[in-house]
Amino acid sequence: MSSPAGANPFTTSTASNTLSADFDLMRTVAATTDARNEEIRALLQAFIGRMNDVPASVWGGVAAVRFKHAMDRWGAESTRLYHALHTIAETIRHNEALLREAGQNHAHHIGAAGADL
Repeated sequence: MSSPAGANPFTTSTASNTLSADFDLMRTVAATTDARNEEIRALLQAFIGRMNDVPASVWGGVAAVRFKHAMDRWGAESTRLYHALHTIAETIRHNEALLREAGQNHAHHIGAAGADL
């Protein structure tokens, strides 16, 4: 069962000193990050497109140069943000897979050790 939004996907039991993870929550957070990333990218690209559609006659001299530099920065920062959010989502998915695999390996080793008793 998934934890509520904003909940920590990792819990540590002090009594048994074990770590557990909410894999469903991790996958949900990664998917939500991807969805928001696409929404943000679409909004920023639409804004950049509208601003770039401003006729050149509106800007002149130093203002035109500064406007172009500002729009270039917007484009570059928009791309950086997109890649950063994509990396965050991929890291969450990767960590979920590693934690799931580690849990399965530990369960297998515990089961094998128990069978030898």
